[in-house]
Amino acid sequence: MITLDQLSPLGIGTSRAASLGSRLATHDFVDLLRIASERGINLIDTADFYGSGDAERLIAQSVNATGLPFFVVTKAGLPRVHTPGWLSPLNQIGKKIIQRVGAKKNYTSGYLIDSVRKSNKRLRVDAADALLLHEPDWADIADADSWDGLAQIRQQGLARYTGVSTNDYRVVEEGIRSGQVQLVQTSACWQENGTSSILALCRAHQIPVIANQTLRPFQSLKESFSTSADAIRQLDGLADMSLPQFLIASVLAEKKADSVLFGTSDPSHLRHNSNALRYVEPLRPHLSRLNQLLS
Repeated sequence: MITLDQLSPLGIGTSRAASLGSRLATHDFVDLLRIASERGINLIDTADFYGSGDAERLIAQSVNATGLPFFVVTKAGLPRVHTPGWLSPLNQIGKKIIQRVGAKKNYTSGYLIDSVRKSNKRLRVDAADALLLHEPDWADIADADSWDGLAQIRQQGLARYTGVSTNDYRVVEEGIRSGQVQLVQTSACWQENGTSSILALCRAHQIPVIANQTLRPFQSLKESFSTSADAIRQLDGLADMSLPQFLIASVLAEKKADSVLFGTSDPSHLRHNSNALRYVEPLRPHLSRLNQLLS
């Protein structure tokens, strides 16, 4: 059983793995997980919101097929529709409808407990590895009994760890103070330090941080990275580094997170991005130079 201190530095995101128009077949996801495991990746990130539960179903089928150990983070709180498995394609249509009519996020104790029970059923487990509040702002939980809900989830053995996925410092601070946050997911990427205070807070309390949105600057950096390609190749150890590999490796090199997530549906893409790890150490002495080249 994988513990928090054993999480791999890279993780597979599944926000699109079971979405309409980009749904992966089980055998394709099984292949991805086998490649991931071969490359030392043991972390999968999902949510009941992703594919309205179908991402969790896909993960359960695929992990069981591989027989390999993975740590699965799931999340709850965003509005979704859950019909029985055979009607699951209707979930995503229903989700779009409730989003359009302004359905609110829900982090109440009863809702969270019900959500994780349903997630566990889809994941085919008795207890989730980790259950996080999904993108709450302080206004969303200020008057809710969210922390009590997370406490009950752990007490009832419905999740091994609990935490938050948010960019809101106060949510993280109050969650840590409550004793119900053992894991934090937040955005982290090159030249963006908006969540640096969250990282510092987590470091002070020895709480692991998972980074999302790491590839967000890709489009804005494409031109400058291409223009500076020759100069970057001359930096020791970085000759063959691509822009996606740089974005992933830079977050780890700057110690902005303990693990970095990226989504993929293609084996070659997975292999390519996982090779970012070879550039983490070579990057460190060149970070200031790269900042100059890409600014």
